[in-house]
Amino acid sequence: MTGRPSVVVVGAGIVGATIAYHLASAGSAVAIVERSQPASGVTARSFAWINIVHGNSRAVARLRNAAIADYRRLDRELNGALAVEWNGALIWSGNPLDSERLVAEHTAWGHDVRLVEEDEIRRLEPRLAAPPPVAAHAPGEGALDPVAATRTLVGAAIEAGARLVAGSEVKALATTDGRICGVVLLDGAIEADIVVVAAGTGSTALFADIGIELPVGSSPVTLLRFAGPRGLVGRIVSAPDLEIRQDFAGRLIATDHFVEGEMPDHRAANVLSLIRRRLRGAETVSSIDARVGWRPMPADGMPIVGFTRDAPGLYLAVMHAGVVMAPVVGRLATGEIVAGNEAEALAPWRLSRFG
Repeated sequence: MTGRPSVVVVGAGIVGATIAYHLASAGSAVAIVERSQPASGVTARSFAWINIVHGNSRAVARLRNAAIADYRRLDRELNGALAVEWNGALIWSGNPLDSERLVAEHTAWGHDVRLVEEDEIRRLEPRLAAPPPVAAHAPGEGALDPVAATRTLVGAAIEAGARLVAGSEVKALATTDGRICGVVLLDGAIEADIVVVAAGTGSTALFADIGIELPVGSSPVTLLRFAGPRGLVGRIVSAPDLEIRQDFAGRLIATDHFVEGEMPDHRAANVLSLIRRRLRGAETVSSIDARVGWRPMPADGMPIVGFTRDAPGLYLAVMHAGVVMAPVVGRLATGEIVAGNEAEALAPWRLSRFG
């Protein structure tokens, strides 16, 4: 291989889109293969909270902290087109001691978070009907529209020279002399020096076809959207029984656990009742829709990123909280693929850790 490697990126969710953008910007010939349209999978069902302070291990929190800086860089590069809303977050649990421990832990790690008491919580979120005695306030966290952001990144990748092959499913990974050399589609094939699999829960089947069992399952979550008056919440609010934010269009976005056999509309009715009790002035809030997303979930809950030892030429990027970590994974993965620079921040997250 000479010069920049040619790359096929399988999957045009936000992780695949960000990797493709960085690769194309670095001069690689990139083909993005997506069986439907960009952001049509679990990305469209993401709460899209860009956070550090959420009970993560130190190593993952460090990666998430770097992702926030990368989001700011990306938004500058794309002239603000990602439209990240950096309004911050308020987080608390049922036990105030847990909130205090969360703040102490992340403060010790150098993160921008502090403990706030009830009076300040009322000032930050005046519509809360029953503020907690204490909460963690993380002013540097934010949220975005994951579908719009993904499509922006795909568009920027195309402007940088990538091509999008939409509506075409990858049937198998192509191999030559034990090395991955491209992908086989239902209607053809694409050769490449490197294949990046960023297909979420769909990654397991592609790896199984070459005899590699990925320790990745699927974790369902329900995303709910509501219409209501503006100003009900000013930032992400993460309480024990409600996780909610309000987007730039005024829609309330909430996330809820998935109950097997229960219709999403029933979850929406429950959350709507909760919103009306928890937020003053929410009497007119109404449901827009409720959708279930199937998140890829590695067996230990941590990202899997990097070249695959048993399949040269194959790079994997699968993780929960893909919206959070997409920009830093895109930047670091590109350094590994294009320049061969092993990223220290990705070292704990290789597939080889599962043996």
